[in-house]
Amino acid sequence: MNRYKAAALHLTISILVFISLLGIIITVWYPGVLFNISGGWTGLKLVMGVDVVLGPLLTLIIFKVGKPGLKFDLSCIATAQVICMAAGLYIVYSERPLALVMAYDTFYSLSKDDFTSFEKDPGILESFPGSYPKMLYTKLPDDDISAEIEAVRSVFFENPLFLQTEKYEAIPTTGTAIFRKEEQLRSQLPDAIKEDLVGVENCIFNRFTSAHIDGYVCFDLEKMKLTRFVPS
Repeated sequence: MNRYKAAALHLTISILVFISLLGIIITVWYPGVLFNISGGWTGLKLVMGVDVVLGPLLTLIIFKVGKPGLKFDLSCIATAQVICMAAGLYIVYSERPLALVMAYDTFYSLSKDDFTSFEKDPGILESFPGSYPKMLYTKLPDDDISAEIEAVRSVFFENPLFLQTEKYEAIPTTGTAIFRKEEQLRSQLPDAIKEDLVGVENCIFNRFTSAHIDGYVCFDLEKMKLTRFVPS
């Protein structure tokens, strides 16, 4: 076997491993549109660079039939590749969204770090039904004026609505009362975005923000998931 065949074999194995990991990432950790808007792709590039590019490239460079210590060199490459890939996966996993919290007029994608940075215990999410990310909202007064006052106060007192965990409730599967600003947001959109949303079914329109991007999303109440992202 020459170095090109060895590198090709290494690349094939790496791609198969990568595809398996990708399936977990996009279906479990970052389901649906979250892969692109909550940092899934950012972390995945690190895993892809190590697993698919670096390992096979090193094999191509060092492989030589009959070379003394070749097995040791290849085992070192494989070990380093596994360690780096595990580190990349840990980053992707730790930054995955644990909750999508609807607060006033915005969906917030929250990772573990978002909770701990405000000294909040993400363990509270375990009390809510369903898989991760949990679909929650911050309960506010029913009348719009009182709700807006609370939203403004949360800014001045540095107590974000989306991290007021004591007010968390699961998004109800019926009724749209919590999406109080949906019509107003739609009316403020540029005509191009309005036209793009024409005919989109089951789209409750709201703002969206994560550590990586801001914009607008469609929320499907029946499927309980975000179905479309529109950059702001």
